Amino acid sequence: MVHCSVARWNDVAAWDEYLPAVERLLGDHLAKLDTNDPARRKADTLRGEGQFVTAFGPKDDSRWLLGKFERTKVELQIEHYKNGRDSFGRRRNNTISFYLPPRVHSEDGVGKLVELFRLTNQRWAAFYAFADLKEVYCVKKASPPSIGALDIASELPGVFWLTYFGPRYSAFIGRERLGALDQSAEEPAGGTILRLAETPEKVPEGLRRMVERRLGAEMFAGTGDVTIEKPEGRYALTLEQLSSD
Repeated sequence: MVHCSVARWNDVAAWDEYLPAVERLLGDHLAKLDTNDPARRKADTLRGEGQFVTAFGPKDDSRWLLGKFERTKVELQIEHYKNGRDSFGRRRNNTISFYLPPRVHSEDGVGKLVELFRLTNQRWAAFYAFADLKEVYCVKKASPPSIGALDIASELPGVFWLTYFGPRYSAFIGRERLGALDQSAEEPAGGTILRLAETPEKVPEGLRRMVERRLGAEMFAGTGDVTIEKPEGRYALTLEQLSSD
């Protein structure tokens, strides 16, 4: 599960509210939260971890943290930028990711997983988020003739089991187009969630790509079209556009 945002994530109180809420949803304790890999530092959400999450050093422009929950073995990764830019002045998005063992997204636990997806989108003002099986996401490659890593300002990774388009992206794609999909539901903050099946394992073969084609295949990675150019901002919103008021 991955959530992308251009909002500021430096609010200590927000983290002190959010992390215990995640614990309640998962029914598990955040045992470790650390800047090292593997995480060794013990977490204590009762006293609050917001100060640690936002503890940028005097010369730090970013903070990357790894966390692990005790019983479920769910892993958490937080990557956020103090002022939304890296040390070279380039705009960067913040990301929070969850790595979930199969039993967590079983039919018994999937309801809480969807709640966590919604909570994280709303709490951290995500502009795009998704959740799916690792093998579905990991095969995603930048569309030719792109070179190197996928550029989120040129194309989004795709449509997945759960996909969230924030208010800006819902308008960019077209609310009528999103609303015409059987799998769509508008969120209170103005974004849209697509849920393709009860669980990720039950998504029919080809449905992810079919929905991408209905929304505009050029917007997403892995189209296989070697002729199409994807400059920043043509088929996806740039971080500057997403950051503007």
